[in-house]
Amino acid sequence: MESSSPSPASRELNEVQTDLPSSVRPVSRTGAPNNMVMGKHRLAAAIAALNQQINIIQEELDQLDSFGEASLVCRELVSSVELIPDALLPVTRGPINVHLDRWFHGGNDSRRNKRWI
Repeated sequence: MESSSPSPASRELNEVQTDLPSSVRPVSRTGAPNNMVMGKHRLAAAIAALNQQINIIQEELDQLDSFGEASLVCRELVSSVELIPDALLPVTRGPINVHLDRWFHGGNDSRRNKRWI
């Protein structure tokens, strides 16, 4: 009698096939998945596609490792922005026109401290 347990090679092939994306899994002519039959070229193409994805992810991880800490970068950005005055905001010390200041802030003798603007 033959044993019904699969050989180590077929177990390894099944593990590789279950790790493959659904777009490269072997499909029989009836449309049902066929776990035992996969051509060498398809298997090689699937492995090459997975290796390419691994390389892309590895490159992204290497780029992330080369970046500094986000909080450090944010602190440097904030400090550099705070040092440069805003070109759209006027830089004045005190009121430009005393009469305008009285208009917007009210007179000293006003009974109510109401601001209209």
